Amino acid sequence: MPVVDGAEFESMLADVFRKRGWRVRRHPAAGDMQADLVVDAGGRKYVIELKAASEGRRDRLLPLLSQAILQAQAYAMRLPEPTAPLAVVAAGRVSPSVASHLKHFAERHAPNVAIGIIDADGFRSFVGPGLEGLDSEASRHPIREMPSPRRPPDLFSDLNQWMLKIVLGQRLPEPLISVSRTSIRNASQLAAEADVSVMTASRLVGYLARQRFLDEKKGELQLVRVEELADIWIAANRQAAREVPARWIIKGGQHQLLAALEQYASRQLHNQPRCCLGLFAAADALGFGFVRGAQAHIYLERLTLDSLDRLGLAIDRSDRPADVIIRIPVNREAVFRASVMRDGVPVSDILQVWLDVSTHPARGREQADEIRRRVLKPLFGKQR
Repeated sequence: MPVVDGAEFESMLADVFRKRGWRVRRHPAAGDMQADLVVDAGGRKYVIELKAASEGRRDRLLPLLSQAILQAQAYAMRLPEPTAPLAVVAAGRVSPSVASHLKHFAERHAPNVAIGIIDADGFRSFVGPGLEGLDSEASRHPIREMPSPRRPPDLFSDLNQWMLKIVLGQRLPEPLISVSRTSIRNASQLAAEADVSVMTASRLVGYLARQRFLDEKKGELQLVRVEELADIWIAANRQAAREVPARWIIKGGQHQLLAALEQYASRQLHNQPRCCLGLFAAADALGFGFVRGAQAHIYLERLTLDSLDRLGLAIDRSDRPADVIIRIPVNREAVFRASVMRDGVPVSDILQVWLDVSTHPARGREQADEIRRRVLKPLFGKQR
């Protein structure tokens, strides 16, 4: 039985809608909540809640469908424009009898909610206005056209994210991301520019080529279908950092955070944890800030008493609002190697900022859209 996780099913579902002409938004804010997908086409709009199970049994999927129905309804009520709820359940394999039972259950108990049932073998069954053309019978083999079928667990490992930034960064302004501007022709050259082993770079290049994310006709490594790859990357990045609330030991003025980071970066001590501005504050420093009054974030490679003391911060576990949120990244090489210096202050690169704010509940989607419109458009071309 195919093994596919929730993030992969979400990407598969987004791809199904996108290929049939629907506009797809990933993880949009719905009031004070965050939905999985919002899709619209031909005057119809759905907010989607997706639940995935390891097995396609009736007793596993029925509770998940009930939960998805309730959450999709709640999301739909919080959106400012008229939007219908769509509850979707997924599993590695779903039998026609289980799918039929789920549809009958929804018809009896939630007739005003659209539902969908999908599996990893290509089976799709939807009930709802405008969704008729999305149905599909299961194929004999797992679907090959998905953006990331059976994605290896290390596709977005720390070093792989760093290498992806090198390839994509070639098409972005130099002040916004610190990567080599040398044309990358093959895996060996990518390994040299990224300072990783040739085997590590070859594995990434091979996977991207097999999934058709690379244009191999050109004389250099160039990513294509970036829209789909970025969607998967955003989903993988959602839990990429541990957040720790902190407060100033002695509160200063408006520019205290920038001054603290500048001073910290000016003294490079042995084994000093790397640090940089993150999220909305980084967007401001790079000149693309859009959201005002957002929580200040910094990235710190690891928590040490010395690094906190040098920054003038102390960990605060109270219920009071934090002055600064410290993020300890899982993908530390990708975060810190690509960061840039602005007026002596280390700042997250524009791709990292976009990844981080894309799923942030505090108007993150608006900030991400601003960055996409003004900076990242060359990466996506005319795909949306």
